[in-house]
Amino acid sequence: MGASRDDIAGPLRERIVAGDLKPGDKLPSFRALANQHGAARGTASEAVHLLEREGLVEIRDKSAAVVLAPREGGRTPEARLTDARAELLALQQDAKELERRAHDLAERLSAALSRLGT
Repeated sequence: MGASRDDIAGPLRERIVAGDLKPGDKLPSFRALANQHGAARGTASEAVHLLEREGLVEIRDKSAAVVLAPREGGRTPEARLTDARAELLALQQDAKELERRAHDLAERLSAALSRLGT
């Protein structure tokens, strides 16, 4: 059995994200990708269309695709994910700090109420 759509798209995606394939570079034709991976031409076409939906390539001339510049200010999906993780960690630290401050305020309030005899 030949390669799946994901078997073909995966290595291409990795090369694009790593910068091995740069904006303006042409991908091999659907036929060449199919031959290279032992897959049907339709499977190769599906793989490249998947990359197109992800915004990594643009299909031109029915069977040729060109690598696009990364969107969102040059940010790849992996870079955006890394940024999102960092933001979540920062928010988690902020939440811990707020929790600590709330605990301190609760202790101060309790002490003040005790001094008032309440």
